Amino acid sequence: MDNDILKKQETLTEALISNGASIVGYGDISVLNNELSRLFPTAVSFGVKYCKSIVDNLDSDEESFNRHLASLNPIINNLIGIITGYFDEWGINYKVIPIAEYIKDNEQLSNLACFSHKFAATRAGLGWIGKSSLLVTPQYGPRIKLCTVLSDAKFTVAEPINESRCGDCTLCVEACPYNAIKGCNWNCHTERDKLFDAYTCNAGRLDYIPLIGRKHSCGLCIKACKIGRE
Repeated sequence: MDNDILKKQETLTEALISNGASIVGYGDISVLNNELSRLFPTAVSFGVKYCKSIVDNLDSDEESFNRHLASLNPIINNLIGIITGYFDEWGINYKVIPIAEYIKDNEQLSNLACFSHKFAATRAGLGWIGKSSLLVTPQYGPRIKLCTVLSDAKFTVAEPINESRCGDCTLCVEACPYNAIKGCNWNCHTERDKLFDAYTCNAGRLDYIPLIGRKHSCGLCIKACKIGRE
């Protein structure tokens, strides 16, 4: 790799970590073989970890978890700004993949067609997809909020993770109150529906609107995962 590019990648990583990113990785998404991946073949994938005590108390205090999720958005938006600021300065073309949006109903879920932050993270070697269809990282398990910026930068990319490391564990399956997690181990060819019924999960959480005025955040599969619990 060109020394200048290497220095820029190191500078970017250091800036992200020092401003609140818990994990940062770089992945090759050209395997998608579509227009997006041809224009922007390199993904900058990063995440901000959840507060351990808030996740530990999910059973009794879901409201705090809901507020916590929203509180991470300004941190992530600032990190996006750091990436795009450097890319503008360096003349690197990029596309920001927005933070995962709030899904109001199953019709919106059906129409949702966006680039997957989880896919980028697996390509960047940050983790694998668990039985719950969430990214599982070695450091924090699924207790992480992800975001992605795609670019045409010639950065060094990680070896992708292409298979689950969950093994025989079924803690998230057992924890799901909606029986939406099917217990299947993921690999890079597995479609989400083989792992997880997103519609059942979403509908069950929407049922809470008359009671609490919003969709329930749940998160019990996140709490149940033994990876990153300590």
